[in-house]
Amino acid sequence: MEVTRLIDYLEAYFPLSLQEGWDNSGLQISPQESSIKGVLLSLDVNSQTINEAIKLGCNLIVSHHPLLFSSTKKIFNDFYPYNVLYKAIQKGIGVYAFHTNLDIAEGGLNDYLCNLLELKDIEIIENKRPLRIGRLNRGLDFEVFVDYVKEKLSCDAIKYIKANDRLIKRVAVCSGSCMELVYEILDLDFDVFLSGDLKHHTAIFAKESGINVVDATHYHTEKFSKFILKDIIKRKFRELRVFVSESDYLPWDYR
Repeated sequence: MEVTRLIDYLEAYFPLSLQEGWDNSGLQISPQESSIKGVLLSLDVNSQTINEAIKLGCNLIVSHHPLLFSSTKKIFNDFYPYNVLYKAIQKGIGVYAFHTNLDIAEGGLNDYLCNLLELKDIEIIENKRPLRIGRLNRGLDFEVFVDYVKEKLSCDAIKYIKANDRLIKRVAVCSGSCMELVYEILDLDFDVFLSGDLKHHTAIFAKESGINVVDATHYHTEKFSKFILKDIIKRKFRELRVFVSESDYLPWDYR
């Protein structure tokens, strides 16, 4: 099957026009051959991802995070991401990313998280496009909700801010690195904000503003992207060789 046929099919679900202005979703590296031998679905593209693609005989990686974000003036082979770029090109492996368009689209990553958390009455916040707000079946104490998130997202440890004693019923959800939205959502009706990549000063702002926050990490809120893509691909292309990467990882450890 031709690469363009698969990409056109996926873009119908997650149009590039939905991506944020700063994003670089789309084709990162064109494969050496236009015909697909196998597809590897990943969250990130690192050295292990390329090795995995080679081992599985895949010549196309479809990732969530783009390998390249900003304009590039120089390429050196001794640091990331250019070492990965070099190896992918040498091995004829193409890379395509569905990033914020997958976050924003209906049926995409944030809707998946809402379903995983069993939220009801999901609201899409128009001027905060990735953000969803949904309702739990019953109110939970904050500590119980934190444990609930750990279980549903399979997190070993998460950061949180308990800024009030409110019972958790309405949950604001935004995958990845959306914590800066804390400054923009004070007027919305929710009891806790779930995202990743909470920074020090943003945490102080949330605490002082009375906003409960759960930071489930960038990785754990976005690791499901590859399963979304696999499900959609297999609906139409059942015979296509599609693999879910086992090389994605949380890049730090806890003690």
